[in-house]
Amino acid sequence: MRLTGEQEDIIRHSGGHAKVSAVAGSGKTTAMIGRVGHLLRQGIAPDKILVLMFNRSARAVFTERLHESLSRTGLRPPAVRTFHSLGLRLVESFTAKQHLPRYRLVTEEFQLEKLAREAMKKYAAEADGDETWSSKEGIEGFLLFIGLVKTDVATPQEIFAICGFEEKLFYYTEAYKIFESLRRTSKVRFYQDLIHEPVMAMQQQQELANWVADHVDHIIVDEYQDINEVQQQLLVHIAGQRAQVMVVGDVDQCIYEWRGAKPEYIVSRFARDFPRPTTYTLSYSFRYGHRLALAANHLISNNRLRDRKLCLAWPGNPDTRITCLPEVEPHPVVGIITDWQKANRRLDEAAVLVRIYAQSVPVELALLEHNIPYRLVGSEPVFSCTEIRALLGYLRLCQGSLQDAEGPEAGEQGTGLSTVLAMLTNPHIWLKKDLLRNLAQEILKKPGSAGALIEHYADEAGSPYLASRMLTIAGIWRKIRKKSPKTRAFTVLNTLIEETDLYAHFLYAARPPVAENKIKTCQSFIRFAQNTGLSVNDFLAEIERLADKEAGKDLTGEQNSLLITSIHRAKGLEWPLVILPGLEEGAVPFRQEKGEQEVEDIEDERRLFYVGMTRAKEELCLLYPQDRRLERRKKAGDSRSPVTTEKGVCSASCFLYEANLNFSDGLGGRILAAESAKEKKKEKEPLQAVDLTIGKQYLKAVKTSVRLKRNKKK
Repeated sequence: MRLTGEQEDIIRHSGGHAKVSAVAGSGKTTAMIGRVGHLLRQGIAPDKILVLMFNRSARAVFTERLHESLSRTGLRPPAVRTFHSLGLRLVESFTAKQHLPRYRLVTEEFQLEKLAREAMKKYAAEADGDETWSSKEGIEGFLLFIGLVKTDVATPQEIFAICGFEEKLFYYTEAYKIFESLRRTSKVRFYQDLIHEPVMAMQQQQELANWVADHVDHIIVDEYQDINEVQQQLLVHIAGQRAQVMVVGDVDQCIYEWRGAKPEYIVSRFARDFPRPTTYTLSYSFRYGHRLALAANHLISNNRLRDRKLCLAWPGNPDTRITCLPEVEPHPVVGIITDWQKANRRLDEAAVLVRIYAQSVPVELALLEHNIPYRLVGSEPVFSCTEIRALLGYLRLCQGSLQDAEGPEAGEQGTGLSTVLAMLTNPHIWLKKDLLRNLAQEILKKPGSAGALIEHYADEAGSPYLASRMLTIAGIWRKIRKKSPKTRAFTVLNTLIEETDLYAHFLYAARPPVAENKIKTCQSFIRFAQNTGLSVNDFLAEIERLADKEAGKDLTGEQNSLLITSIHRAKGLEWPLVILPGLEEGAVPFRQEKGEQEVEDIEDERRLFYVGMTRAKEELCLLYPQDRRLERRKKAGDSRSPVTTEKGVCSASCFLYEANLNFSDGLGGRILAAESAKEKKKEKEPLQAVDLTIGKQYLKAVKTSVRLKRNKKK
């Protein structure tokens, strides 16, 4: 394979530490494999080279390609490890030396959750007996906190403050102590302990740190933008004073901050821990064309915490189309996919990528309606979602058919028990689990008496406030039961949301990102009900029809179907066609309802959108609500964000403004024409934009001349 000049420079790096800043799709793996081969040919022993990856799948792919590259050379490949496999080796060594206790490694997630739940339960019993922690969201929040503590070397109290948890959750720090005590008593070690424990041991015992350091001459780290503090400390310990460290990554793709990753590591921290590094750039992407490269550059240039590199399209790349469509009924995803299939393209060549899974709800409903097969990865299908099961349950209560609830939203053994449980927990009435189940079973037997039954169980509430809340809920159930099933489904659901204060409940009971996803899931489903205009009776009949279609599909299989997944899960992957739906303010960038968003949060979200955009090879489809201001700005080549110019007042995502879509599309087309032209043609009218900075930098980098003119209209 022919290498670029940038790749050659990295491969032949002469000495000292090095940082490689690599844009999306830039052939960094090729450069890393070339670097390993170069070191081996220079006489460096394989056991003096260590390659570090972040997960097993990346390690497997890299190892296979490395072995293939070296197969005809007679050179032996070096060790390729994940951070966790390296941590496991240290744990085993420290255990043998009796510096760590001999614990059993437990990798099942449910065992971790079980111990976390036990710790929370014990804390609640020792405190005030509050049961609000026991919800799924409560446990997930605590598990997130445990994970963040294990990604760092700071104390639980420091992590709580650094990560900005709400004050009402400060009890996590005490529950964490109980969790660790239970873990030690059980003599277990979880996956997240494999790096944390040996690093903490080395921090506390210098002899261990000395024993680990200075065994290798060269360390190469992939996806360095994903590193967290405890992994950085491990890298420092392994390198010691001897190893030359080369890291490869892209600050613009740092999207795992909820796992402890921070853009500061690649921007500034690396040079602090590994002084005077040589900096290299892989600026050419082999994935997409000039139009998308320009849009991505315009977008990400708004971030301050980055290295100011440009992403350039390699000559001969596909001319990636950028299609912008208003997200109105009928849902545009149906037309996009239909056209794709008419062009004899496969469904598995396309992907729908979402910021939050609530954005998948209208997409799923549209695909079900038109019999387009899809698979959803990372979340529950639409009718299995707890919030939607609850909303459907309230409509069944209105219809008088709660006891007949069946289908995907019903749950256990074809009964409506899970539906009633979903209703009683959305909003949650905070009864203990056994009482909650008993109440659900009684309601299922006598749904007409649901209000009275809830009132009866109010005596079991944990406090006068919760008892009063249950009486209010009982009244709402009665009111819904009395409504005519000929009432519009939208009206019933809207009234329910208002009277139960459901969204406020979500914000109280779950972490803000989880709560907002629940809120937007409900909003998407209620908007669907509104668009149908159907009565409760007819709407439930329509849902039954769609649910039957869902039940007949394998939504997790690998057959020829359209993939729906999150942008987080899509990192490192690519598809010919990528669809980004729901690009509205509040969802992309994700904004919490309360307060203004910090600059750092906006930058996190911008990186996430950048990753989503740059998964596309041939076509990127952007779906967003109608926004006249955006259309005006696009025509004027005005990429200023409404966040700064109009205090964030817009319908479509501010990132669509920042990407300067029309100018990027026009300039990309002219560059492509210039590259493919055999003879120079008379140039068209100059392209106009309010800010020409990115356009001029890009033209200079690709050595192409296109007439540009600054649009002074603002």
